[in-house]
Amino acid sequence: MVRARIATGDRRSQAACALLLFPALLTGCDVASGGGGSSADDLGLNPITQATATALPGRLDEAALAGREAEGFTVTEAKAPAVRVSQNACAPAGYILSGMVIGKPASTVVRQASGEDTVVSVVLAEYEAEQAQPAMDALATAVDECAGGFTATVDGEERGFGKVALELAPEGTDQAMGLRAVVERAGVKTPVKAVALRKGNTVAYVSAVPEGSVPKDFAVPAAVVDAQLAKLS
Repeated sequence: MVRARIATGDRRSQAACALLLFPALLTGCDVASGGGGSSADDLGLNPITQATATALPGRLDEAALAGREAEGFTVTEAKAPAVRVSQNACAPAGYILSGMVIGKPASTVVRQASGEDTVVSVVLAEYEAEQAQPAMDALATAVDECAGGFTATVDGEERGFGKVALELAPEGTDQAMGLRAVVERAGVKTPVKAVALRKGNTVAYVSAVPEGSVPKDFAVPAAVVDAQLAKLS
């Protein structure tokens, strides 16, 4: 059974799930319990500027992808960008779509996977107790409130994010959410897709952009998502 799971329990997100996901592809629409759709501002997860994440030693490094663990992709260490979002309410969506984390996790590691004409950013974030789920809830609220788009700067370059919407998300996690947007930079529009996957207090933020021409079935590569999920289990 293919099911879409989103990371909050409020009525607006339930409506979004019903309206934005293609019913022909679904036999159900689960809403993972999130406790009430708090905004990022309410949770203190949403500073308007995010500092660059740095890798810290420990379990998170062991859980990060490496080498050729994702079939068809080469994984390397990377550096997360500095992201500034013009509308504070939209910041969580801007962060994940730009390859950044939400809130202030205790530790992070950043990887880049290249292959199949796609560049994938994989950021693992480990949060203090009971902070990972609010980060997911903040993301769901941002998608709900910022469907019309927003602007951001990524490493000093201005980008416009438009048509933000929910996407199918994989199962096998405590919470999962998928989203998509069209990003305009220097007059060129490019699709970007992302998924957030929570296992306990760890969240994997995976975003993908195509290289060259955009295939009709462009998506966050399953090989990367599956490989990362396996290492989080």
